[in-house]
Amino acid sequence: MDFCISSVYFNDYLSIINSFFGKIAFVPIQVFLITVVISGILSDMEKSSRLEKLNILIGTFFSETGTKSLKYFSKIDSLIDEIGSKLKVTDSWSDEDFKNALNYAKDRDYTLNASKEDIIEIYEFLSKNKEFLMRLLENPNLMEHEHFTELLRAVFHLLEELESRENLHESSENDIMHLNGDMVRSYRLITIEWVNYMKYLKNNYPYLFSLAMRRNPFDKTAKTSLK
Repeated sequence: MDFCISSVYFNDYLSIINSFFGKIAFVPIQVFLITVVISGILSDMEKSSRLEKLNILIGTFFSETGTKSLKYFSKIDSLIDEIGSKLKVTDSWSDEDFKNALNYAKDRDYTLNASKEDIIEIYEFLSKNKEFLMRLLENPNLMEHEHFTELLRAVFHLLEELESRENLHESSENDIMHLNGDMVRSYRLITIEWVNYMKYLKNNYPYLFSLAMRRNPFDKTAKTSLK
């Protein structure tokens, strides 16, 4: 009888001990899983914060320089009516519409017919914005956005080409053709980024999107004032 009672108590102790050590064994796993989850959440928050800062920079670029640059370029685009119809963004656009517009912006043939006067006008505009563009290019947040960095480099290259001419009024036909090529590079990259930025505004900031639509550089009928 005593032996049976002892066996029962002994087995209970074993069960308690096994349960205790079993729970301890799971603690490191639980801590590890919690650490992984928290790290993932913090990583997503940091990434979201960086993307938001980046989009603020891109928005500043279009407010100060980008949209006006597109107006200068589109004015001398021989196919402005075509691009105007393809990129006439409205508040009813879906993600599919933006996808089609982006593909068009990437694949279309860009042709500019700039005169000496047009080139001088673009040069004067970019010169006024040179310091602003330099500050953008120096911003560390742009390191994560290769396309936008490439865009800024293209604009800077165009400006350097323009600055290197002693007298733009005396540009030869070959010079004008070369500068048109540099402008086309900038024009294309800014247009692609503009489509992406318009989609971002529509999905996140409807009130900013409304103004951006009314400032559409490809729409000759666009007006910022409301009827």
